[in-house]
Amino acid sequence: MLKKLTLLAMSVGALLAIAAPAAQATGPLITDSDGNTPTYITAVSNNFTIHTVGNRLECTTFDLTLHLTQNALTTVKGHGGGHATGTRPAGLHSGHCGAASGLIVEFTNVTVNDIHLTKHGGATTGTATFTFTFHLRTGPTPGSLIAECTLGGTVPVVKTESNDVNATGKITKTGGSAFCPTEGELTSDFELFNHGSYVDAATIH
Repeated sequence: MLKKLTLLAMSVGALLAIAAPAAQATGPLITDSDGNTPTYITAVSNNFTIHTVGNRLECTTFDLTLHLTQNALTTVKGHGGGHATGTRPAGLHSGHCGAASGLIVEFTNVTVNDIHLTKHGGATTGTATFTFTFHLRTGPTPGSLIAECTLGGTVPVVKTESNDVNATGKITKTGGSAFCPTEGELTSDFELFNHGSYVDAATIH
C-alpha cells in the first residue's frame, strides 16, 4: 500500500511539474505596481534627442501613453501616443522643445504606431515604430514658422532596468520642405509607470 501511495505522489508531482510552465505562460511580461496586468501604461523620457546633420533636437519631457493589446509572459504588443515639451539646458518641462541651432521645435504629433517587445534568454528586446510631426520656428516664442516636418521609422528597443527601456535608431523624413532634416538618430531612455502616474513604477519581468 505504501509503495502505491509513493508512486501516486510521484505521479502527481510529475503532472504538476509539467503543468507549471503552461500556467506561467499566461502571466504578463509587464505588471503595474500592484502586480496586476495593465492595459495602459505611461512611458516618460527626460533625455529625448534626435541628432541630425549639423543640428540636435531635444526635449526635456517626452510623455507617452501606451495601450498594451498583448501582454503575455514573453511578448508585449501595443501602440499609443503622447506629447513632447521642454528645453535643455534650461531644464524647462513645459512649452516648446529646442534645437542646438537655436530654433524652436514644437511637436504637434507624437505617435507610437507599434511597439513589440519579446523576452528571450533573460533579455527583453524589440522595436518601436514612431511618427513625429513638428514645427521649426525662429525665436523668441512664438517666432516665424520655417517648416513643418514629419519624421518616422522603426528603432530597436532594449530593456535596461526593471522599469526602463532604451530606444535608439535611425528615423527619416516622410514629409516636409527642404528646411526639414532628411534623417536623424533618435536616442531616448523611457521609464515605465502605472497609467497616469509618475511615481508608481511598472515592472518588466
